[in-house]
Amino acid sequence: MKKITTATFVIGLLFVGMSIATAHAAPQALALVNSGGEVTLQCHDDECIASLSAYCLQKERSVPSKGTTYNFADAKQVRLIGIKKDGSRVLLDAANELRVAAERRQVAVSVAIPKSRLDELGLIAVTVDVGPNVTLLPRAVAGDKTPLSESEIALATGPLRELGTRVVESDPDRIGAARWILRLSDTLPPTATLDPKARGQFIDRARRDKTIAGLSAPARDQTQGLLTVCQVHTGLGAYGSLRNCFEQRHDTLLWELNVGFWLADSYGS
Repeated sequence: MKKITTATFVIGLLFVGMSIATAHAAPQALALVNSGGEVTLQCHDDECIASLSAYCLQKERSVPSKGTTYNFADAKQVRLIGIKKDGSRVLLDAANELRVAAERRQVAVSVAIPKSRLDELGLIAVTVDVGPNVTLLPRAVAGDKTPLSESEIALATGPLRELGTRVVESDPDRIGAARWILRLSDTLPPTATLDPKARGQFIDRARRDKTIAGLSAPARDQTQGLLTVCQVHTGLGAYGSLRNCFEQRHDTLLWELNVGFWLADSYGS
């Protein structure tokens, strides 16, 4: 009974954070999930962008709205690599080059760099590799009456972030499936939809993706199930596009992991 009550209480707190935005107060700090390797930024229009998994570290603060900008608390574990035409690679300053923004509440953020910047640097592509224990802090804005305090930052970058690594990012099954489905969604144009034939071809290629072999068996099973669900439900009109379905399935996985994180925090794990 105590466990059920605690779980209900924590989930309730998260829902409160999702629905109530405190006026003129900084939103919650976020944990940026270890990317598990290099992620290629996809270039569309005038910017190159990638989606990355994240989760809430401060249930008492409001969830960020779309477009809320963030800074790395410490960018030492974030490697931004530029690739030149001859295949050579250069290390870039992630803290200065990347714009980080909340994409879908607390569970997904975008990292972006202008295409014009790639041209300036003579690059044809950019990848980002997020290591362990990376925390995102909301960028300070004028008129913020309740910015993050030093003690809040210390907690979010220390004990809470380390707990997240143990509880959320050590789950090879759900986090592996979430990473994979988010990478897949990024390969689709943000606004375009696919006709049934093109959608089927895309799903077939995804099923043969060699990177699936690197996932745990449960994660592979989960990704195959997600592909089937999204193919069928998008065809029935339940989602506006295949990408939208992938994103929502990713967000559900991260939401469940975020709840597990707060349950662990409540039990003092």
